[in-house]
Amino acid sequence: MLIWRDRSLRVTIWKIAWPAMGEMILYMMVGVVDVAVVGRLGAVPLAAASLGAEIFFSLVLFLNALGIGASVLVAQAKGGGRMEEAQTVAGQSLLMAIFIGITVGILTQVFLPQILALFKVEAAVSQQALTYLRITLAMVPPALIYYMICSIFRGLGRTDIPMKIGIFTNSFNVLGDLVLVFGWWGFPAMGVAGAAVATSIAHFLGFLMSAAALMTHYTELTVGWRDIFAVRMKTIRRILSLGIPGLGEQFFNTAAQLSSTYLLVFLGTVAYASHQVALVVESISYMPGFGMAIAATTLVGQAVGAVDRDQASLSSRGCLEMVGILMGSIGVLFFLFPYFIASLFTNDPEIIKIAGLLIRIAALEQLSIAASMVMSGILKGSGDTKTPMYISAFFTWVVRIPLMYLFILVLHWPVATIWGLFVVEWGLRAIVYTIIYRRKQWLDKAILAQPAKAQ
Repeated sequence: MLIWRDRSLRVTIWKIAWPAMGEMILYMMVGVVDVAVVGRLGAVPLAAASLGAEIFFSLVLFLNALGIGASVLVAQAKGGGRMEEAQTVAGQSLLMAIFIGITVGILTQVFLPQILALFKVEAAVSQQALTYLRITLAMVPPALIYYMICSIFRGLGRTDIPMKIGIFTNSFNVLGDLVLVFGWWGFPAMGVAGAAVATSIAHFLGFLMSAAALMTHYTELTVGWRDIFAVRMKTIRRILSLGIPGLGEQFFNTAAQLSSTYLLVFLGTVAYASHQVALVVESISYMPGFGMAIAATTLVGQAVGAVDRDQASLSSRGCLEMVGILMGSIGVLFFLFPYFIASLFTNDPEIIKIAGLLIRIAALEQLSIAASMVMSGILKGSGDTKTPMYISAFFTWVVRIPLMYLFILVLHWPVATIWGLFVVEWGLRAIVYTIIYRRKQWLDKAILAQPAKAQ
């Protein structure tokens, strides 16, 4: 395998991928900690914090999908040695984040009661969720800027910076939750509002630290005020042309997740609970895929910017081989020890029995998920963000959701058949991605699109 023969490539990929994995885990932990701490206060505060965290993080991460445009353009500019262009892209990305963040922050505050009315929860839960969101949604502008800067650093290949900031902010969030929710050290016990304040301050600190890293000489990319506030519509259009498909892909995925949840509840409480346990377990296996996809986007983007076709191919192959090893190994563990893994998340024998079967089925899709995630990252690094969006939309809305409807509401098949459907769907996605990847048209188009002076 190439990844074993080429130590330099292996080290380069891993250097970018593992901090990206750590960063994603830390993002997940912010909402999890809020829920875990507030859960000690009872069912109503737990439900309120869970609902509020889901709305806030879904909104911010959905908007941050625009950051793929900044990440790709920064990677290509760096690869081509065009650091002034990278500065301009970074600055205009921040301008967009400021404008979108303020606009969305105001609109969500105005229409928050109507937004919460969409969720059929009891009045006490809705009221506390309203309190949580009034506080956290005030942080939408700095939170969006923070996540956008993280996207810029990924394009630069410095995934270590977002991870280091994430360690600090997540640690603060944990401490802030304990102090403000329960009223430690003389602070008032604020309950759900305390969790919201802790999360908001953590995001604001992340904004300050990331902005400082970007606007000083911490890396080779330094952004000044002029780069941000001197509007350059041509650059903004380039960022949006790559970012909007990413936004569309995220929208389709989020809508599909909600639709899947709606359908799966018809299977009954035990089946749905078993599905959720298996889903949590499988989501952990996505971390290597996420990290390698980030590495693929960054390294392919930099190789394309340098007009180095061979390096783009080597980086692509290296990321695919490494993610295959990592997620393939996870698949083996899922297949051999599914019931033990399920027992780590519940002590209900019936749920363990069903969830264990689902985890064993999930083992069969690990390699196809790995390949799909990384090949999507490869295409994005080349500047093709539309193809992943089209593939995601097609397989989600033409294959997955209609067949789930048929299997659940018409044929009344058990939850294991739904997971069998997931295996087939991911397999088909991987086949489509492989055909597109091997044709190399994405690479030819990307190389031709680079500035003549770089060639």
